[in-house]
Amino acid sequence: LSRAGTTWSLTSTMTSAPPPEPATCRTGWRSRLRQVMTILAAIPPPVMIVQPVRKVRRVETNVQALQAWAQSKARSDVLVQIAGSDEMAVFAPALEQTVRNAGDHLALGNVAAIEPLAALIENGGTVNLGHRAGLYRRVIWVVPAAGPVTSATLDEFRRVMAERRGYSEAALADFTAEGAWFVGTIDGIPLTVTALESLDVGRERAVLNIDLSYFVGRQAQDHAYRPGTASLLELLRFLKTRRIAADCVTVNLASLRQAVPMDIRYYGEIIGAALENPALLADPPPAIYALMIEAERELVAGRFGEAEVRYAELTRRRGDSAGLFFSLAVARGFGGRAEGCREALIEAYNLDPAYLRGFFQLARVLGGANKVEAGEYLLETPDLVKIIPAIEMDLQRGMFYFGAGNYHDAIVFLESVASQRRDDFAVRTVLLRAYEEVGATGKEAAVLEALIEIDAGRVDRDMPWVYKRLGRLTEEAGLGARAAEVYARYLELVPGDEDAESMSRVIERYGR
Repeated sequence: LSRAGTTWSLTSTMTSAPPPEPATCRTGWRSRLRQVMTILAAIPPPVMIVQPVRKVRRVETNVQALQAWAQSKARSDVLVQIAGSDEMAVFAPALEQTVRNAGDHLALGNVAAIEPLAALIENGGTVNLGHRAGLYRRVIWVVPAAGPVTSATLDEFRRVMAERRGYSEAALADFTAEGAWFVGTIDGIPLTVTALESLDVGRERAVLNIDLSYFVGRQAQDHAYRPGTASLLELLRFLKTRRIAADCVTVNLASLRQAVPMDIRYYGEIIGAALENPALLADPPPAIYALMIEAERELVAGRFGEAEVRYAELTRRRGDSAGLFFSLAVARGFGGRAEGCREALIEAYNLDPAYLRGFFQLARVLGGANKVEAGEYLLETPDLVKIIPAIEMDLQRGMFYFGAGNYHDAIVFLESVASQRRDDFAVRTVLLRAYEEVGATGKEAAVLEALIEIDAGRVDRDMPWVYKRLGRLTEEAGLGARAAEVYARYLELVPGDEDAESMSRVIERYGR
């Protein structure tokens, strides 16, 4: 193996010497292979968005991202996680051996071995496994904050991490504020938490994961942020200035866990194209991106006809872009063109089956915007009805009518679902709100009882108001004993409630 300038050459030479013994041959080649791998590992990876990156994978889940890192044989210094969540976890001691074994399999490239753990680690733990497999030594989590993360106090950071990610106080104890970062460890993994503007990878080799949930979080936290092609190109240009040497890049579209709306799924296409061809980030942008920015501007301004004209032109130029067809469907739907909306969404689905969920999402958005006819037309798409089970269609129709404010129709469909899914907590919470809207207090009380029966622990933890509301309804219905019972439970959970005195009188009167 030799090098001349930037070119590496591998040359094989033949000799007349007798062949070595098999064991010696195997040992020799293993040694040579290790030498080759050591040399290749020393070759610096491409600088992202400065040089083309070939190892770019678009994935749908965190587990698929982890598998892609392992398949790329990453041996990096740092994982840069640009996402709405750290995707880490502190595993219970009972799982420690299982997790250790999974990490060993990943280190050997056996990515299928972690599939049995997918449900366990999808919402926290994939980053841990990558670390245990030796894919990187530390983690930088880029959070969707509008300013430096240290604009909040360390105590606030710990509180948010405990509430949203379920970490114990001990797990967060060693975090400190360093400049514009929070720095500590989780599960023994060094973690730096930063906003995008404070990201600094230095000269380290990186695995980069861009999760589209980042953009959802950024919009929620930064009121000045405007999602779309323009802001995405701006973010990518900023990443170019960070000069990140990337061994591997994944773009997590996050569709399966429904963390990302379908209208920004096309970000994956743009990010992938920019990584593979950095010239696309020129300023001004290429004509196709400029036209996309124009179309988005018209859509936001409510000029749906103008937006449709531009998206029609975009789909003519890029007939392989499912995201552009989905945007065309949005423009037509809001413009009142129900049939054209359906046609465009079918094209998106034919190009990318993940847009099946787009029928339901767009229908709900249209219903909420009083475009009920267009939403109904989408839900009645013949192919959709053929491939989706009847109970799922009833659920989607119920959610559509609920979002449109047509509570009576919503109740019809949601009751059908609830009768077949007797332990479905989520459906009953929506039914409860629908019953409240129409004043069906008898049915409301029945749903409250069902919520307690299905998961009393969840009610106690997250929804103690269920007991108070049920007590009020049963008291009004003349069921004093039941009212006293649920009031007593409520006061155990919320002893300082402002109505504690009146509830205590009911308890004293009817006993427990």
